[in-house]
Amino acid sequence: MKFNHNFDLVEYTNNYRLYACDDVNARLDFVEENIVRVAIYRHGEDILPTFCINPYGQPNSPARNRLDTEGFHFDTPEVEETVNGEKITLGSGIEIDVDFHNFLLSFIDDGEVLFEDRRPLSYNLENEFGRGYYHYISREEDEKIFGLGDKSGFMDKSGRSFRIEATDAMGYDAEASDPLYKHIPFYICENSVGDYGVFYDTSAACYMDFGVEINNYYQPYKFFKTEDNCIVYYVIFGSKLEILRSFARLCGKQAFPPKWSFDFCASATEYAYAENTDEKMQGFVDSLKKYDLSCSGLYSSIGDKGCVFNWNTEKFPDPAKFVNSLEEKDIHFIPNIKPAFLLTHPMYDSIADRGLFVKNDDGTPFVTQLWDGLGSYLDFTNKDAYDFWCTQVTEKLLDNGIVATWNDNNEFDIKDSGATVNGFGFGKIKARDVRPALTYLMVKASYEAQKKKHPELRPFLSTRSGNIAVRRMAQTWSGDNMTSFHDLYYCHYIGLTLSMSGMFFFGHDLGGFVGDMPSKELFLRWLQHGLFEPRFTVRCHDTDVMDAVMPWKYEDVVGSVRDIFAQRKQLVPYLYSSAYNSVSYDEPMNAPLFLYYDDEDIEEDCESFLVGRDVLATCVLDEGIENISAYLPEGDDWYLGSKLYKGGQNVSLHIPPTSKMPYFVRSGCVFPTDEGKYGFENEQKLVFTVYPQETGFFQSSFFDDDGKSFEYKKNDCTRLIFSVVCEKDKVSVFYKNIGKVRLAPNIKLVDGDDRKLIIESRD
Repeated sequence: MKFNHNFDLVEYTNNYRLYACDDVNARLDFVEENIVRVAIYRHGEDILPTFCINPYGQPNSPARNRLDTEGFHFDTPEVEETVNGEKITLGSGIEIDVDFHNFLLSFIDDGEVLFEDRRPLSYNLENEFGRGYYHYISREEDEKIFGLGDKSGFMDKSGRSFRIEATDAMGYDAEASDPLYKHIPFYICENSVGDYGVFYDTSAACYMDFGVEINNYYQPYKFFKTEDNCIVYYVIFGSKLEILRSFARLCGKQAFPPKWSFDFCASATEYAYAENTDEKMQGFVDSLKKYDLSCSGLYSSIGDKGCVFNWNTEKFPDPAKFVNSLEEKDIHFIPNIKPAFLLTHPMYDSIADRGLFVKNDDGTPFVTQLWDGLGSYLDFTNKDAYDFWCTQVTEKLLDNGIVATWNDNNEFDIKDSGATVNGFGFGKIKARDVRPALTYLMVKASYEAQKKKHPELRPFLSTRSGNIAVRRMAQTWSGDNMTSFHDLYYCHYIGLTLSMSGMFFFGHDLGGFVGDMPSKELFLRWLQHGLFEPRFTVRCHDTDVMDAVMPWKYEDVVGSVRDIFAQRKQLVPYLYSSAYNSVSYDEPMNAPLFLYYDDEDIEEDCESFLVGRDVLATCVLDEGIENISAYLPEGDDWYLGSKLYKGGQNVSLHIPPTSKMPYFVRSGCVFPTDEGKYGFENEQKLVFTVYPQETGFFQSSFFDDDGKSFEYKKNDCTRLIFSVVCEKDKVSVFYKNIGKVRLAPNIKLVDGDDRKLIIESRD
């Protein structure tokens, strides 16, 4: 009977419990002491696999059964019977009340309900809520929601609703547009009792409502809806930081990018389409020399607009020679590759004949609208298509000396229910049900090709779209943003929202990609903000002449641009060491202050953010503003230059658009910088500055390696551990290198501190 479903316990071990009512199964898996997996599915129904869950941490792992338990650490909870069902107590202390009537779960923290399924029915067990699978849970009026990937607007997503799917959102409004490019149905909720995280493991299109809908018959609720044929979700408990780290571990390690990718990278697709490509490309290098600017990467096309892998030999008569000419100057060419082939593509017919495209029911290629006309997407669930992609990446790109790929336009914007894919060899399935999996497989194919061609190098990939699984192989960016202060302002929050969603290595198209030519002020403000992001890439074009915007676009402010670029070089040792920590300890590179500090005076929507763990940056995001206030969270003290400020106060900053960026460094760290000469040909001089406490003890660490290989996993790297004792008259620094690569650190005390500095090696 509808709204009346009585479940029974039918199977159990120490690590899971299975309940059933008629043909509906409800399963609980105790993944870790702070993670439980819930699955609602029908007996005998095929469940599509997942690529998102990756407890082993392998970057390019194969599909995994969504109910698989391999690799989990498991918790063995205490279970006792209750009047209505069972009470399960996890190792973390969280209690789960299981009501067998309609299978309703309540999660209790220290005697208070953290959240619970909506009564009298939470799941769509007999189509009581119409088509699709639903999950309704409790909602507090003042709760806050963080996450969901690259979602627009402020940090807190409560009171809004979102579609969880990917689209080519060129020129989106960073305040309001939805959806954008990512498919990440994960969020962290903060309410009056505590924090919890929820991740819905699905590749299907989803819908999240955080309080837009209300209904007189129910207490306040939020809900998730999916077009999938089941619901499988993970609930994670702890602080926001603990939840984020647990989610990151559950989904596999973030890829560790090569060091060169932290330098400035340019974008010059317009050059590849110009009539005078040779002149444009040579002019790019000449201008770098003229203005004495460093550049380590060049994002671009290979010249045949819209036709992936098809070198325009009129513009690039000798691709290998062209790539080598850049590599000789330490500029890595990063070619644009797309998973769709236009009908006009020279290879289209041969690919169609081999059956490698997404298909209609009758087996013909599924044709859809693309950027320059009609075309078809490659079906990456088909092994032959997957191998074809690997071959093309290898033969057309990597064999010409390329070591990186720019995986673009990979949203697989397929909504037609008649479009089918191979289904991983298990029989055809609807393409729209696995769109983010297709993106993942495209990135995986590029990654594997790069790894096979250059096994000694850590592959560098950038992807615009994807689910959380792509973090294991690639960095990302916020897509085709607008050239406006409005979008600069809200892209700041989109970036931090990506961080709160497990995508730790990201950036924006600095300058803005779509719209009017950015003003000098806007261009400089974008660069000031990008200075602190993992990806530091100018990707913007002059709409009047359709030409790439370069750092020298405005001759009279090139000096200011160069100052920011020099600051970036100075910060690279810190950023790279922070990236290692991010990969090793599952912590974001950029983070909102509230992730680390329990300070009620912190505003979640502010211009300040953490860069690594030891830098607090505050950027000007509004036009015509030069004076701004930065709040320093209570719990740490902060240096601005040589001046020490107590935490828990606001500090006024004057930041003209033409100035270098001031930033705060946390008291109680040893801060690495590159003080060598900046320019087209850089010199490195590594300096460690001690930012001491007034008194006390602290430890700080530093990582470095060859910047490109996997040898660091064998400890062929530098890993310095600094132990610092601060007394009123002296600061004693003891350091030990636990890596195999020797380094005698150049250590100094922050300017203005006149205490005696004592340095001693413990090697």
